[in-house]
Amino acid sequence: MVRSATTSRSLKLHCIHVMKNLRYIFFIALFFNFYETIAQKQSVATRTYQPGFETGTIQDFLQDINHHSGIIIEYASNCIETNKIIVLKGNVSTLGDVLRQVLKGQKVSVIEKNNKLILVPSLSVLPPNAFTNYYSIYGIIKESASEEPLADATIWEASRQKGVYSNIHGYFTLQLPEGKQTITISYAGYLSRRIDINLDNNTRIDVELVPNTDISEVKVISNNIGTDKSGGYKVKASENPQNMIMGESDVVRSLYLLPGIQNAPQVTNGMLVRGGSPDQNIFLLDGNPIFNPTHLLGTLSIVNKTSLKSIQLYKSNFPARFGGGLSSVVEALTKDGNMKEWKGEVNTGLLAGSFTLEGPVVKDKTSIMVSLRQSWINPFLRLMKSGIGVNFYDIHFKCTQLLGKKDKLMLNGYAGHDKLYLHQDNSNNQQQWGNKAASLGWNHLLGTRAFVNTSFNISNYNNIAGFRYSLYDSIGTNLQIQKVYNTFSSIQQYNVQSQLELYYTNLIKVNIGAKLSFTKMKPFNTNVAADFVDKPDDFVSLPMVSYREMVVFYENEIKTNGRLFLRPGIHVSNFQYNSFHYTSWQPRFYAVYKLNVFNQLDVSYNHMTQYLHLVTNPYLGINSDSWIPSTSLLRPEQSDMINLGYAHQGLKKFLFSAEIYYKQLRKVTNYVEGKNLFLNNADWEQNVQSGKGWGYGMELKAEKKTSKWQTHIGYTMSWNWRQFKDINEGNKFPFKYDRRHQLNLSATYKHNKHFDCSGLWTFATGDVFTLPDRIYPDFDAAQQISDPLVPREYRLVYHSSATNQYRTLPYHRLDISATYHQLPGKKIHSMLTVGIYNIYGSPSQYLYDLEGTLGKRSLFVTTQYKLFSITPYLSYTMSF
Repeated sequence: MVRSATTSRSLKLHCIHVMKNLRYIFFIALFFNFYETIAQKQSVATRTYQPGFETGTIQDFLQDINHHSGIIIEYASNCIETNKIIVLKGNVSTLGDVLRQVLKGQKVSVIEKNNKLILVPSLSVLPPNAFTNYYSIYGIIKESASEEPLADATIWEASRQKGVYSNIHGYFTLQLPEGKQTITISYAGYLSRRIDINLDNNTRIDVELVPNTDISEVKVISNNIGTDKSGGYKVKASENPQNMIMGESDVVRSLYLLPGIQNAPQVTNGMLVRGGSPDQNIFLLDGNPIFNPTHLLGTLSIVNKTSLKSIQLYKSNFPARFGGGLSSVVEALTKDGNMKEWKGEVNTGLLAGSFTLEGPVVKDKTSIMVSLRQSWINPFLRLMKSGIGVNFYDIHFKCTQLLGKKDKLMLNGYAGHDKLYLHQDNSNNQQQWGNKAASLGWNHLLGTRAFVNTSFNISNYNNIAGFRYSLYDSIGTNLQIQKVYNTFSSIQQYNVQSQLELYYTNLIKVNIGAKLSFTKMKPFNTNVAADFVDKPDDFVSLPMVSYREMVVFYENEIKTNGRLFLRPGIHVSNFQYNSFHYTSWQPRFYAVYKLNVFNQLDVSYNHMTQYLHLVTNPYLGINSDSWIPSTSLLRPEQSDMINLGYAHQGLKKFLFSAEIYYKQLRKVTNYVEGKNLFLNNADWEQNVQSGKGWGYGMELKAEKKTSKWQTHIGYTMSWNWRQFKDINEGNKFPFKYDRRHQLNLSATYKHNKHFDCSGLWTFATGDVFTLPDRIYPDFDAAQQISDPLVPREYRLVYHSSATNQYRTLPYHRLDISATYHQLPGKKIHSMLTVGIYNIYGSPSQYLYDLEGTLGKRSLFVTTQYKLFSITPYLSYTMSF
């Protein structure tokens, strides 16, 4: 009976949650239906109306309109010359045509409200275009060869200086007055198109642009110049020598050239942004969150260049639709697949080989794209006696189905897995991790001025890490007593989200949407064994942890006078974990002011909230990470950031930008000193503590392009601090990833159409770390430590007078490469690249570890950790 009552109560609570979610979805659906009505609504001036007479007084015409047009006009007779005789001229067919002549010269203004026209007194006469009919030109911008949608294409009407950009799905809408109009559609790297149209109704025009093979494509585009852009940094999926990592093209590596962005191998995500930790970055693959988007412990991203369309990075300002991370958002979009013909690409290099095939299943209606990548570098690593074993793969799949002219379905799938062995010096680790993700997206055109994107997403991540621990006697002899600490964690998320883009006018755009998500995870399962464990079923089963989150957001994009662009927004999220509920209101603001054609200023403010915490075990080597949710004790992380920027873009392809920022962090996490999350999992909330942090800095970037050279300089100077009550006696200390200076220098020289060469040099101040002043054994019976020979029970107490008081040596690396391009033919294009990665063998990271002994109890050792030392490589790519 007790079990039955418990089951009934659990089922009742589950039904209540389902009903709440259905209620939210119902209200969202009603809201979207309301906006669909607005989007399709036309001004009453466009109503068809022809009076029964051509000559009459103003009062005669106004009364006839009230009786026969279905529209009510309200006015005060003392503000209008009601007895003035009007003779209609020309062809009149709408209410606006008639009122334009009837009210000509009258000092009134017109207010349209509730299907009424209200004439109110004015100091000036009614303008000639007061009743001009405006119509929408809308459609999709595509690439001609594949019908791939083009994001951020420019649609421009020169005579009125009005224009818009296409969204990430290629959709645009531009409102223009009736009559003959000429619009120009342009996109970087494509031939512009000029279209003449006699506009007498809402008109859809789908435009296909042809690539321009005579110009060099810009690789990284800063959206600072252009007041109606998103404020992020966009990277195209085209070849760039700085993208190469041992012959494998990685578009994400272009982001590491930007100031404020650091590549941090050996950490989850592999990216550090403005002094934040790796978990504060959100990576979205076609809108689906990927919890570890890297291979080789952060060295290589999961995004295969051949399957990618573009990547957008946000670090200075965040559109209202984004949430869940404090430092950055990376939005990766994959190709839809060629709708015209079958195409492919093969790449073979030292690190891996990849193959991509895309084409139409049904021409102009259904397409697929599949991309495979597999590593094969292990024979080379064994030859070099590196002590490293690497194995990873990627599979991308996408199917796109057009359902008429208003709807498109997209089915996306991704699977990837890594397995890495590391046995160098004192390190003996084994790691394996993998992502699986799937999504179903639906694009729908709502009328002529609204676009909706809806998707259902599933994302799964597993991580297994093992660390072998050895004990030594007082003279350093290995006692052959070894145990392996194995840890397993996993996270799985289901979410449904929808976003409406409503173009109210050419100057005002509304972005509104919602998201419902359910996440379940196993934060930490342990298995202390004699050897490495690589099967999740072999770990101790712990209760599943789950939480729910609901998000709604609203945002306006406002152009005021051609110089000023404003984007205010609000992101509201509600989080629930067991009995813990938390609601976060996150205001966002972004503004750009163009001083002139070449210079602009921008300012932004962002309040962000993060519900997931990533904690790293400090005793189990690299990649020993675990995701844990916010609780009543471990509150959500929050940040407030203000950013000021200046950008200059000269005529001679010179770009300079500067930014300063200040970021304040609250409820950031850190281990309680002496605690170990993976060995004390029953009370894991007690082992992690919350504190605060702050960071500030300056970022400079300069780029120069000529017919032969392309150069880039990025410099960052920053400070990043943390403060916890029980660490460093409550005083502030430098954050683990506090790197005072960072410098990136890159240059590419194009000798001719066949040959180019490039070099990249990067420098960063070393990381901070802590050295203990005193170390002594802990045989406290209260902690049940009975046998120091058992690694699980072998504990030392480390005492430090200060936290992170030392800094490792600076990190710097030089890469060079040269490429031969075969000129494109009708069917096949190929490219051969040779290069050297880490040309003078700089270590990737300096690790400072404690090695236990029975006599001296510990030894301090320094490891210069190198995942890849001096590595020459060869890569061949063929497109067909």
